[in-house]
Amino acid sequence: MNFEMLYLQIAFIGAVILAAHFGGKITRKLHVGEVVGQILAGLILGPILLFFIRNSYPQYQPALQSFMFLIFIFLSVIAFGVGEELSRDNLKKMGTDATIICFIQAIITWIFISVAFLVVGFRPLMAMIIGSIGIATASGTTFIIMNKLGITGRIRSVLGGIVVLDDVLEVIVFSILCQIMLTMHKHAEIKWSFSALAVPILLQFLFATLIGLGIFIGIYVIIGRRWIKEAMGQGQDSSVHGPELISRLISEMPGPSVQIYLIIVGLASLGVGLAMHWHLPFLMTAVIAGALVANLYTIEIFQSLKIENATSIFTLVFFALVGANARLDAFEWKNLLYILVYTGARGSGKLFGNWFGCRIMGQDKRISQSLPKLMLPQTGVAVVEAYFVATVLGADGMLILQIILPSIIIFDIVGILLSEQTLLKWRSWLTGGGELIEEEEMIREMIQKEKFNIVKALCLECFKVPFKIKSKGEAIWELIRSLHYAGHIHNPGEVLEIILKREHQGGTTLGDGISILHGRLPYIKKPVVTMGLIPSDHKVNFGTAEDAPVDIVYMVLSPQDKPEIHLQVLATLAMILSNQEARESLRHAKDEFEAFNVIKKFSNIS
Repeated sequence: MNFEMLYLQIAFIGAVILAAHFGGKITRKLHVGEVVGQILAGLILGPILLFFIRNSYPQYQPALQSFMFLIFIFLSVIAFGVGEELSRDNLKKMGTDATIICFIQAIITWIFISVAFLVVGFRPLMAMIIGSIGIATASGTTFIIMNKLGITGRIRSVLGGIVVLDDVLEVIVFSILCQIMLTMHKHAEIKWSFSALAVPILLQFLFATLIGLGIFIGIYVIIGRRWIKEAMGQGQDSSVHGPELISRLISEMPGPSVQIYLIIVGLASLGVGLAMHWHLPFLMTAVIAGALVANLYTIEIFQSLKIENATSIFTLVFFALVGANARLDAFEWKNLLYILVYTGARGSGKLFGNWFGCRIMGQDKRISQSLPKLMLPQTGVAVVEAYFVATVLGADGMLILQIILPSIIIFDIVGILLSEQTLLKWRSWLTGGGELIEEEEMIREMIQKEKFNIVKALCLECFKVPFKIKSKGEAIWELIRSLHYAGHIHNPGEVLEIILKREHQGGTTLGDGISILHGRLPYIKKPVVTMGLIPSDHKVNFGTAEDAPVDIVYMVLSPQDKPEIHLQVLATLAMILSNQEARESLRHAKDEFEAFNVIKKFSNIS
């Protein structure tokens, strides 16, 4: 190995990590999102280092490019995660309105961008690929703002449904167009017709599906859902031999863990690597694997992709490397025109498309006014795809990257500012007019009615004081275990899935270090409440990086056929915990008996 290459690689990755960390920290403080800072750090760092050391160290550029594989590993994991959105439950949850709005805005955005680039002289297929990238929406930061402002209900559910399907549609359209362009490049001597292209493209997608099936089988074999029940058993003989011993050695529980994260990264990378080797649509390989897991196995698997400690360094390095590889030293000023064309066409497409879709589906006027502005941010999938085309399409692909990357930064900054203004206006509509929606509205109505006798629902033997856990996933699992041991539930795996589904819909943190995990079960007859008090010096992050860490955790389970009782329990807990004295008394409780008495005392006061 070339020693100069080695130390350049080490020095470069160190510089990238530091630059991305501080860049993300600065932009987070400016309320424009960490990703913007991480990309900008890479954009600045790459050309600066290249300028200073290019002459003395010609190995620098190969050292920089040697990290490209990390970008594609991250791409594999992102695509696998998109598959979760194709689960039957998620598709049902979207509803007809969100589905039709999503299709309308996606088609309009794609047409606007494609036509705009045809007008400025781009080849049709290249214009359509840029248009397909423009469909993608990344509203992660928007949801962070929603959490901060305490916005739930209709606007959140409509936005969530559209974003979910939007990314799925975008990946499919992008994969098809890229595969067509790659096939035509590979066999440039052939004059392709539609019928001649259709057969090889369909075969390529078929083989990509088979590799995706292989990833799914690997996950199914390694991550054993059956271990949930066995791990909860007590007094079982732990002595195993032969095939059973081997099975236990390779199996992992599907609950959120870094181990599961590594297994997903490994299997997704292996499958995607094979698909790339055979020039197959590798994005679809990962998406199909994720969809199979979501529909034929369990969505619990995907929770491991959301463990902040595991994903933060991965995303930080990824976005910094994308920025550093953008080759701003090769930027031409004429590209400014293309950036203006892209931002203008995509902005118009998203704003008009979402407004038009809302009007067609008869959505409330406030939804029609608010939703379009919330669909502008565009990091995530779009960054990944822009870098992919830069890698495989040569000069054409690099031009696309130089258009998309600056545009994404513009959309993220402008989109976040517009999103915050829009959501503040939305909140003023709701609170100013005395109107609240869905779960939030119902809980507030319940608070005004007769309070629920919360003491009857408390499971004292399930209380965890002190609650010594290290992550949100561990907290959820331990509270479920306590309810199982006490005989309140008989299928902890099902409960875990219900709780995680509710968390996926929207965080359950209330601020002031409190989280109330909750769900409804078909087989329990009455509500049950357990809780854990985490030591104040070991608080755990339950939400995003913007949320305060949590030290008071409740779990509420209620009968599925009695939603009003479920809401009464939540409303009563919310009232008790809104009392600062109650919160502080809980934090000073030395054991479960003291914690129980605090709740009992303040349930009579509230």
